[in-house]
Amino acid sequence: MSNRLENNKVASRYAKALFESVQETGEIEKIHEELKTVADLITQVPQLGPFLENPGVPQVDKQQFIDEQFGKKVSPWVHRLLKLLVENQRAGVIPQLLSQFTEFRNQYENSTTAEIITAVELEEELRTRIRKTLESTMGFTRVDLQNRVDPGLLGGAIIKIQDQVIDGSYVGRLEALRKQVETL
Repeated sequence: MSNRLENNKVASRYAKALFESVQETGEIEKIHEELKTVADLITQVPQLGPFLENPGVPQVDKQQFIDEQFGKKVSPWVHRLLKLLVENQRAGVIPQLLSQFTEFRNQYENSTTAEIITAVELEEELRTRIRKTLESTMGFTRVDLQNRVDPGLLGGAIIKIQDQVIDGSYVGRLEALRKQVETL
């Protein structure tokens, strides 16, 4: 079994246990944000993951590091999870764990994440209107809309939501028109 597949399985088990534990507390969103902060930190500080997973570093040093860096900054749920991951030499699964936790949260809340790609950054009012339109037309309680800028689009937008792509970009329209002309 590949290491990535194994990490996904491990991350899924930890994420499910954490999600089920916090589900009744009303802290799902708070825990999600804390996991995101930790995963972002691990991505931004490349030495952190190898340090936490290094078998040559004594467990007591790693546990002390977790206590000092996260003990008062995250909830007891996330603090205990980090200590458990370090103890079990599984700190490397934190990014996948965040992804799995996000999926559990989205299923529970009937929400999803969508990406909108535009030539320029969207104003907040327009982003809100698009988000509300996606929620009502797609049947979600909440859609978290992320805007990515790609100046190569020229204009219009491409929306990616779950397994659907809605291409309303000028480049997409020109490509469709080119294909139509070729079939004449």
